[in-house]
Amino acid sequence: MEILLWIMIVVLFGISIAGIFLPVLPDLILLWIGFLLYQFVLVDPGAAGLPPSFWWGMGILSLFSYGADLLTNLYFVKKSGGSRLSSIAGIAGILLGIFIIPPFGMILLPFALIIAVETLIQKQPLDKAVKVGVGSLIAFLGSAVVKVFIQLTMIAWFFIAIF
Repeated sequence: MEILLWIMIVVLFGISIAGIFLPVLPDLILLWIGFLLYQFVLVDPGAAGLPPSFWWGMGILSLFSYGADLLTNLYFVKKSGGSRLSSIAGIAGILLGIFIIPPFGMILLPFALIIAVETLIQKQPLDKAVKVGVGSLIAFLGSAVVKVFIQLTMIAWFFIAIF
């Protein structure tokens, strides 16, 4: 039974990493389920389990991970001259893109929607709209890189804490 639980924890960790690129999967929630499964199912009732510093660290890193999406999107769309409406279009494009030609839809649809918003609603020239669209792509990729690093750090910390 213990081996099966360890397999479940490792699978949850792997799916959480995949969730960074497939927003349908709740990446950090799956990671936390793995931590909690270890703490409350694998650890003997009398044993201490994971130390409080681990839980505090995971909480802080989780906040950083959530902030990575918001901050990178705001930074790159704003830096490339995009409007607030373009940011909303980018988020809508990611959510819709999951279901339309996945996984490419979540990259291409935000790009297309941002260009549409900038040219049709904001009345910007096409070259500026494309620049904002490229900014959204950079934001998505930048956020993914940061989140992968954070989650790998969390997983490594977990294994260091249990051994």
